[in-house]
Amino acid sequence: MTSLGVTFLGATIRVLGGSAAVWLATRLAARLLGRLTARTASGTDDALLKLILGTAAPLGYLAMLWWGWQTLISGWGGTLPFDDRFVSGALLLVAIVLIVRLTNRALLLLIRRSMRRLGREQRMATLDGLAPMLRTVVWIIGALVFLQNQGVALGAVYASLAGAGIGIGLALKGPFTSFISYLTILLDEPFRIGDVIRFGDALGTVERVGLRSSVIRSLSGERIVISNEDLLNQTIRNFGDLPRRRVAHTIGILYDTPVETVAAIPELVAAAVRAHPPAEFDRCHLTAFAASALEVEFVFFVPDGDMGLFLDLQQKIHLDILRSFEAEGIGFAHPAQTPYLERQGAERQRAAEPARPSSGHSPQRS
Repeated sequence: MTSLGVTFLGATIRVLGGSAAVWLATRLAARLLGRLTARTASGTDDALLKLILGTAAPLGYLAMLWWGWQTLISGWGGTLPFDDRFVSGALLLVAIVLIVRLTNRALLLLIRRSMRRLGREQRMATLDGLAPMLRTVVWIIGALVFLQNQGVALGAVYASLAGAGIGIGLALKGPFTSFISYLTILLDEPFRIGDVIRFGDALGTVERVGLRSSVIRSLSGERIVISNEDLLNQTIRNFGDLPRRRVAHTIGILYDTPVETVAAIPELVAAAVRAHPPAEFDRCHLTAFAASALEVEFVFFVPDGDMGLFLDLQQKIHLDILRSFEAEGIGFAHPAQTPYLERQGAERQRAAEPARPSSGHSPQRS
C-alpha cells in the first residue's frame, strides 16, 4: 500500500472512530444529564439539554471530519488537487450555522423562562415580535465571524456600511420613525393585543400591531388603521389594563326630601352595591347643596378590568337604586327654577297708600 493509501486509511479510521466516540459520548451524556433534569419541576432545562445535545453531536462529527481532513493534508503535503481553504471554509460555515441556530433557540428559551419566573407571561407576544430582530443580530454576528476567519478586510466593509447607512437613513426617515414607534409599543407596552383603548375620539379593541401601523376594531365594528407614530403622539387611555376599576357617581335628589330619608340613602346605596358581587362598596355621602338638587356621591370598585363585566354590574346597581328610591318615595331632581313672590313686601306697600273715599257719600259744604 502506498503512503497516500495509508494516509487515507488513517484519516478514515480517525473519522469513523471519532464519530463513534462522539455518538457514544452524546448518548451517555443524554442519559446522565437527563436523570438530573428529570428531578426538577421546570421543563426548561430538559428543553435546553435537548437543544445542546442535538447540536453537540453534529459539531462533533464536523470536528472528526476536520481531524481526518488535517490528516490527509499532512500526508499529501502540497499535492492536493484543490485549495484546502475551500474544504476548511465549508466545514467552518456549517459549524457556524449550527452554533447560530443553537444560540437563537437557547436565547429565546432562556428569555421565556425568565419572563415566567418574573410573572410576565403577558409579554410573550412582545417577545414573538422581537424574535426576528434577535435572530437577525445573531446571524449577522455569525456572518462577521465567518468573514473575519476567511481573511476578509472588515474595516472596508464597515466603512462602506457606514456611508451607505447615512444615505439609507435619509431616504428611509419615515419608515425608520415608524419602526422606532413599533419598538416603543413592543418594549414599553402602553397597550397589548386585546386591550380596549381610547385615543382621540376613537374607542376600540387592539387587533394587531404592525411595523408601520396598528389595527383597532371599534365598538361599532369598523376597522381603524392608524400609524404607530400618530398613535403614540396622542393620549391613550387603556381600559384593558385595569386590575381594579373605581366607579364614582353623583345623583341629585329633591330638596323637599325629608332629612331622615336623606340620612338613610347611604344604606340604601350600600345594599344595592353589595347585592352584586364582585362589586365592592366604598362610600356614599351627601356632598353638595346644588342649585336644583341635593347631590349624593357614591363610590364602588370592580376588581376586574373587563368592560363587559363592569357595565353589567353598573346596570344592576343602578336598577336596584331606582327600585329602592321608588319604594322610599325619594325623587330625583332635574334642573328647574321655581319663582317665589314676596307677599309681605306687597302688603306693606298697600298699607302705606292713603285711603280713598267711598263712592256712596259726598262731602258736605257749609
